[in-house]
Amino acid sequence: MLTIISGENAHLHWDELASMHQLRRTVFRERLGWSVNVVNGLELDQFDLPDAHYLVHTGPNGRINACTRLLPTTGPYLLADVFPELVHGALPREQEIWESTRFCADQATAPTNIAAILMAGMLEFGLYAGLRAYVSVSDIRMEPIMRRAGWNPVRLGGTLETGTDTAAAEWLDVSPEYLARVRKRAGATGAIICNLGELRYERVAA
Repeated sequence: MLTIISGENAHLHWDELASMHQLRRTVFRERLGWSVNVVNGLELDQFDLPDAHYLVHTGPNGRINACTRLLPTTGPYLLADVFPELVHGALPREQEIWESTRFCADQATAPTNIAAILMAGMLEFGLYAGLRAYVSVSDIRMEPIMRRAGWNPVRLGGTLETGTDTAAAEWLDVSPEYLARVRKRAGATGAIICNLGELRYERVAA
């Protein structure tokens, strides 16, 4: 199961948040060699904002072993502020479109189908919040992983060599049909986020 952490319930999940930022350091700085900001062993960037929502997966040892960050496109976000050249046309700036970034997992302890589990969680949250789509800046090697999970990424423009990977901007529709497909690939028959109903904010759309 996944837990979703937002500004609303962060005070209940300080340990999980710290563990998540440590996982991000391990994956992005140590394993992938990205030039990311690390403070006191935690990977943090300018998009860890009050509006950010984090989907996290907890391993048997109580440590976070997979996560992704979800952020509205109505404020600062990675694609618009750092990689706008990856989009041909207008950049998304809509309440119904959010961005997913810092999608990662511990290869040693996360389930083998963790990508599908995280994506099912994204879709579950997206439908709950009334979202129309997600965008993401992704290594193009993620595209076949998304398709195997049952989702269908669509590029919004060209690609960019970053020095560590080939990046592209992806568009991912949110729909009940995609949720059903991805849940099936994740091996789930029902809700995959354990605390979704606890969030008490107004949905973007009815």
